[in-house]
Amino acid sequence: MSNDFIFNLGHPPGLKLRPFVDEKLVKIKIPLPPNDPSDGEAEWVWAEPAGNNTFVLKNVPTFAKGLSYGDVVKIGTVDEVPVFEDVVERGGHSTYRIYANSDRRSSEVMRVIQTLEKMHCEMENATDKIVGVDVLPEADIYAVYKVLDDAERTGILQFQEGHCGHPLKTGDAH
Repeated sequence: MSNDFIFNLGHPPGLKLRPFVDEKLVKIKIPLPPNDPSDGEAEWVWAEPAGNNTFVLKNVPTFAKGLSYGDVVKIGTVDEVPVFEDVVERGGHSTYRIYANSDRRSSEVMRVIQTLEKMHCEMENATDKIVGVDVLPEADIYAVYKVLDDAERTGILQFQEGHCGHPLKTGDAH
């Protein structure tokens, strides 16, 4: 498998991003529903082979819903391309996507991102306005949600939950 899908994230100075390009990783295609906000037909994510047609996701699925970093997924192939089929095991991470109302590099958005990083979140830039947020298992999902909700209420950004892999209190749902 070639590394044809390596891309420049173009992140601003000071923004810490998880390195995820590795020689043993492969790209997996995750088909997206029609009219997806990404305007794409699929999202490509890096994954590490785990045996028996399963792979561990090694970057944030920014547009595909129901998946998070660290999830173990089953793949099939279509025209020799690895294609997502199902989740085999959850990795304990949660995923949000931030839609910056101006630009992800604006000082207001960068303050939110820096706050999230201090709360055990890691970022992956998707576009000039969209950032994927990986909420690590040790993070307080309620505190992370509050930061995102406050930023949305003040008009800095909008956000969506892609997948909640954290245990929730009884009766709670995001």
